[in-house]
Amino acid sequence: MTSLRVAPALLTAIGLLASSAAMAQGPYAFVTGRRDPRVIVIDIARAMDPANNFTQNAIVSRVRITPDVPSIDPVRTDAKTVGIRMVPGQALANNIIIPPGGKAYVVDHAGLSRPEEVNSGMPHGYPGAVTILDVAKALNPANNDTTNAIDAIYPSGGGGPAGIVLTPDRQYIIVANSEGIGHEDGASEIGVINLATQQLQHVAMLARGNGGHVSQSAGHSCAEMAINPALIPHDSPNPDWGCFADPNGMSYSPRGGGTLFTANEGTHDVSVINLAKLLAGAPDFEIFRVPVERGPWGIATSPDGTLVAVTNRDDDETDEAGRFISLIDVDKAIAKSPDAELRRIQVGTDDLKGEGRPFSLAFTPDGSKILVANFIAANLSVVDVKQALAGNPKAEIARIPLPVPQGSGTKSQPRAVAATADGKYAIVGGGQANNPGGGSVWVVDLEHGRIVGTVTGVGNEPYLLAITPGL
Repeated sequence: MTSLRVAPALLTAIGLLASSAAMAQGPYAFVTGRRDPRVIVIDIARAMDPANNFTQNAIVSRVRITPDVPSIDPVRTDAKTVGIRMVPGQALANNIIIPPGGKAYVVDHAGLSRPEEVNSGMPHGYPGAVTILDVAKALNPANNDTTNAIDAIYPSGGGGPAGIVLTPDRQYIIVANSEGIGHEDGASEIGVINLATQQLQHVAMLARGNGGHVSQSAGHSCAEMAINPALIPHDSPNPDWGCFADPNGMSYSPRGGGTLFTANEGTHDVSVINLAKLLAGAPDFEIFRVPVERGPWGIATSPDGTLVAVTNRDDDETDEAGRFISLIDVDKAIAKSPDAELRRIQVGTDDLKGEGRPFSLAFTPDGSKILVANFIAANLSVVDVKQALAGNPKAEIARIPLPVPQGSGTKSQPRAVAATADGKYAIVGGGQANNPGGGSVWVVDLEHGRIVGTVTGVGNEPYLLAITPGL
C-alpha cells in the first residue's frame, strides 16, 4: 500500500463564529446520534481549531427528531394513584441527507418507539419514520435539545429504515426499509413518500431471494417463510437468512432516465430500480440484481452517475465481517449485464482473512477517490478510482487510523464518512453503542493523510452524517 504524497502543511486556526452571518457560512456536519435520538450539528471549521481538539466546543446544537411519547412505566403521582408521564421518544436516527434547499431528511430506524422498548433489548424490527428538519433552525443554538427544528414526520412504510433518496424534483422521498416488523430479517419494502400530498403514497416490494450463501434449515424455505412470518429469523446471525432483501443504503443515478440502487444486506446483492416505474406503482419497477461478495450496506453513486460503490459489510448468515468494496457499472447494471460488478477492492486490512467490516463510503466531489469507514479495522481507507478500475491491487492508496479519544470507550468503530465540497477533508463519525456521549467525529486532511481535529461527546453509537451544501 502506498501513501498519499505529503506537501507542506497549512492550517489556519479558526476562531469561534459569533455572528449570525458567520453562522450561516458553514460548512456544518449533521451527525445522527443513533441511540441518542438527536442530530448533532458540528461546525467543521471550529472542529479544526487546535484549541477545540478533543472537546465538544465545535458542537453547535443537538436537535431532537421525535416528539414526546407516553412512557409505559407507571409513575406514582400520590399514595393511591398511578399515572403516565411524557418522555422524549426513543428514535434511532441512523441516516441523513441534506440536499440544497435548507432541509435535512433524517431516517429514524425505530420510529416513535418508547425508550423502554428500545433500551430493553435489540433495537430492531420497529416501524420506521422520516423526520424533516429545518436546517436554519437546527443551526440555532436556541433550539438545542428541542423539537423546534422539526418540519414534518412521515412513516417509512416498513421496519428499520436505513437508505433514503430525495428525487431530483424534490417531490418524493424514497426509503429503503431494512427490517421486518418484529424481526431484524424479513424486509422487502420500499416506501414512497409524496411531499406534495404529505403522505406515504405507496409501498413497493422487492423480489424475494433464493436463500443466500447457506442452505436453509428444514421447514424454513423461502416459500415457507413467506407464508408464515413466524419462521423469519428474529436476529442475526442465522443460517436461514437470505430470503428477503433487507435493503439498507440507497443511491440514485440520473442514467437510464433515473435509476435507484439498494444495498441488499439479506440477499448479498444490489437492486436496480427504475425510478419512474417505482413512482407509478408499476409491479416491474425492480429490473435487475447485481450479486456482490456479502451483505452490502453502504452505497454511493459517483458524481458523474456512471459508477456505484458498495461496502460488503458482513454476512448475516455466518456473522463473518467483510473486507471488500464493490464497484458497479451503472449502464451495465441497467442493461442487466452479468458483469456489471467491475471490481472488488480490499480495504482496511492487508490480511486476506482479516475483518475490516467496511461500513459506509463516499466519493470525493471530483469522483477520483472513494472514502471508506472501516468499522472493525478502525481506520479510513482512501481508494483511487482509476487504479481500482484498472485492477491495481494497490488501489487503496491510504489507510488512516482513527484512534479513540480518551474517555470515549475502548473502540472507535467508525461508521460514517463524507467529503467536504472542496474535497480536502473527510469527516468521519463513530463510537460504541450504549455509551451516551461517547461518540466522536474526526476531521481528516486527505492531502496529508492526518487527523486535524477530533470532536467528542457526539451521540450514542453515532451512525451516518451529511454536510451542509451551503446555506
